[in-house]
Amino acid sequence: MFNYTSILEFNDMRANTFCMRIAEMMLFQPFQVSGLKLKNRVVLVPLVTSLATEDGDVTDELIRRYLRIARGGVGWLITECVVVTPRQSPLNLRISDDRFITGLRRLTDAIHGESGAKIGIQIGHFLKLSKSGYRQKVEDLSKEEIREIHDQHIAAAERVKHCGFDSLEWDAESCMTLSQFLSRKNRRSDEYGGTLENRQRLLLEIYEATRELLGPDYVLGARINGDDLCLGGTTLLHSTKTACEFARRGIDYISVSCGGQWEDALPSPPGEPPSAYTGYSGLRCWPRAWDPDGANVYLAEGIGKALRKAGYRTPVITAGKIPAAEFAEEILRKGEADLIGLGRPLLCDPDWVKKYLEGRPQDIVRCTYCNHCAEVNDLFQTTTCTYWPKGDIQPPDPFLPKEIATQQ
Repeated sequence: MFNYTSILEFNDMRANTFCMRIAEMMLFQPFQVSGLKLKNRVVLVPLVTSLATEDGDVTDELIRRYLRIARGGVGWLITECVVVTPRQSPLNLRISDDRFITGLRRLTDAIHGESGAKIGIQIGHFLKLSKSGYRQKVEDLSKEEIREIHDQHIAAAERVKHCGFDSLEWDAESCMTLSQFLSRKNRRSDEYGGTLENRQRLLLEIYEATRELLGPDYVLGARINGDDLCLGGTTLLHSTKTACEFARRGIDYISVSCGGQWEDALPSPPGEPPSAYTGYSGLRCWPRAWDPDGANVYLAEGIGKALRKAGYRTPVITAGKIPAAEFAEEILRKGEADLIGLGRPLLCDPDWVKKYLEGRPQDIVRCTYCNHCAEVNDLFQTTTCTYWPKGDIQPPDPFLPKEIATQQ
């Protein structure tokens, strides 16, 4: 006859053993990025929420979204891209004017006051798009317009000082302006195009001016494409050199993305602006269910190896379909990256880290990489997960797998 008490004791002992094993993982150990002390190596990478106002202001719902993820145990949150240009940008956060400081400060105060997480800001610039299908290119920009892009980034960095963020990151990946300058698709014939050195120029000028403004101890990073994943675009041959040049100048970390290029995008429907996330490079930027786990990890690994070979210890963040802590741990143990970036898994279940640390991985609501969140993002709708109750813009709290069936 089974002794029920003994079975419970055995299960408790097994759970305790699992917790000890989890706690010993590199993934959940403290890590330091220059002077920024993180409680673990799990990073929320930028993921658009579309919870800002039409004018780009922070809302209570946006704070709730980030705060829920922070309470879930991540070490470092990096915001969605906060726009430096005053142009119309529906539902995107902005930092193009001093009036946005108060709202952004509310966000950082909430994270610092109610969690042990750090929070960084990603800032970025985008070129003009039209519902007629027009798309501005870097070749179209005058020198005065390039100087304006530079100055907008520096003005934003000045505001960041007053917002309470622990780090600043430039959005230089995918279809964003700085990425388009870095890409081999940049066909400018002046000092901002052509050679790799010229293509790096604008971002490096922004970096140097920001470093002087914010000082040697402020944590600065860049999210760049390891590969544009389109014919004639940037590859690891070029991104490794860009990363090493940044490291030489003292950047604190490199976050690695890929794809999201205009060149292989599908034609936009009549009356809708073009989207860079509809072709192969765009689909690979957000690996789908049919892609292998860790589809983009090799890019971070390549950049990390180039940095180490050149003598730099600059930390590298990888991301892209990393579904489980055990898989993330393998990436770290192999030296393929220093930090693990998660987007969709933390959107789906903000308590991903907490449930692991509490020995409850079976309670995690697992992202299936259906990419509903990416699709609504393209439609300028609030970013949500199909596993949440229909109509809700925040995940349930608490949230368990058994609840999903009743919510569909």
